[in-house]
Formats: sequence, C-alpha cells, structure tokens
Amino acid sequence: MKVKKLLGAAFAVGLGLAVISTATVADAQGKGKPKKETPAAPAAEPPTTKKPIVLIPAGIAWGMSTKQVATAIDKLIDAAFKPIYQKTSPGVKMKALDAQVAEEKSAFRRSRIDFNALPTGIDATPLKGEYTYLNKESMLTLEREDVDQKTQAKTKVKTHFFFIQDKLWKVIDERTLGEGNPRGKDFTEAVTKLAVVYGAGRVLQADYDKGRNSTEVDWKDSATHLRAVERMGGSAYAIVLEDNLTLGNLASLRPNKPADENAIDPDVAAVTRKGDAPAPPPAPPGKQKR
Repeated sequence: MKVKKLLGAAFAVGLGLAVISTATVADAQGKGKPKKETPAAPAAEPPTTKKPIVLIPAGIAWGMSTKQVATAIDKLIDAAFKPIYQKTSPGVKMKALDAQVAEEKSAFRRSRIDFNALPTGIDATPLKGEYTYLNKESMLTLEREDVDQKTQAKTKVKTHFFFIQDKLWKVIDERTLGEGNPRGKDFTEAVTKLAVVYGAGRVLQADYDKGRNSTEVDWKDSATHLRAVERMGGSAYAIVLEDNLTLGNLASLRPNKPADENAIDPDVAAVTRKGDAPAPPPAPPGKQKR
C-alpha cells in the first residue's frame, strides 16, 4: 500500500469536512427571488473567520524552508506506514518496505519546481498566477489518494507547497467533488460547508483583468487568508491557504514583474513610431529654396 492511500487523514483537518448542512450558498443569497437591484460590490476585505484557520497537513507552519517541509512530510509518511511495519516480519519484506518508504520521501523532494527564467509546464495548469518567475519562488507537490472512512470512496488529491525566498507562504489543496463526497457534490455545496465552519465568506466572481479566472470565496484570520476556488465548472475545487504577512509584502518580495502578454513588441513599436513620425516643419519663409 502506497502513501498516497494513507495520508488522507492528515489533511482532513479544519476545512469543514463534516456533513453539516443541506443549504446552499445560492439559497443564502436568495435563489429564486426576483432581482430588483444590481448586486453590491464585494467587500474590500475578506471577513474574519469564526474559528482559526488550520494549516494542512499537520506540522506545517508559515515560514518553513523546503527542507523543513520535507522533514514534516517524512514524519507523516512514517506515521502512515507504522501500522504496516507492525504487521511485517523482519527480513526481505521489511527491506522492501524500507525501500518503498524511502522512495515516497524522495519522490516528494524530486517534485520541486523552481520558477527561474525558463517557463515551466505549470503555466498550462490552473496554478498559473499563483507564482511568478525570477523572484526566488519554488514549489513542492505531494500526490495522494484520500479514502472516505464511511463510503471508502477514493479521491485523488494534490497538495502544492509554495515558497518565496525558501519560506513557505502558500498551500494549495486540489480536490474533486461529486455525489457522496463528504466535502460536497459540487462547489456550491463545498463552500456552504466551509461557511458553516467559518461564517459567511466573500464571493468574488471571475475577473480575468484581475487575474481571477473563476469564482472564489474567501475568509481570513489573524495569520492566514483562505480562498475556495472553483474548478472544472464546479466539479472540483482548490483550497488556497496564504500567509497574511507575505501577502502584505508581495510587492517588495517580487521585484521582477511578469511581462505584459498584451504589450507590443519593442521592435515593432519602434518601427511603428518611425513610420508614424510627423513630417518635419516647413523651413522659415526667408530660407526657402528658390
């Protein structure tokens, strides 16, 4: 049995996982009622949660280095494999188990991506916009299989750990949704469960000009900003946890700004300016050629 099937419990913490309400966000906002007025603009700040936001997985804290996060994941892997070790006799099988655990730990470290000068394949995923290049940023990814204890339903989960200047400042947990899923059958239901735990969140509609490609609902506490981000038309979502202190200093931590994809190439702009240059003014009357 691989660690992907064993680590689910370590991540199911503090994110409203119990089935606690059948209401929906749409119901709370007055679904079915006639719209007489234009909806008010979202609040300038996300609301403060009723309960503290818990980082996932256990043992993770803002500001950790990549090595410290890897060590924390090592402990989770060791804990997940402990029951198997207790049932394994010393010898060949024990050595094979040792090798498997070592490979799981190594795989997490090998998942590292550094956002340097060269583009990465991550640009083609929904994670684009969560990082920048040439600002000492990097990412580690843990893949696993979460098993619901009641239904035994299996869900593939990815958790991404983002670093800037080798300090952890963001965790993104990506999950699918569906009928029978304890987190909800769709994005609306998943957000409703979060709202029962944390209180009403701020709903932010997709706004491509602001780099927001889908609907988000967010909250904050004294240390952490939580965003629930809709994925795949509502059949999946991502929980994004961000360090408030880092968020407040991103401008200085990211001195290298991304190039404007809609900007005109400098060479093209130069030629255009040359071609559109105004004609020189006529010579003074006394100096005209005869």
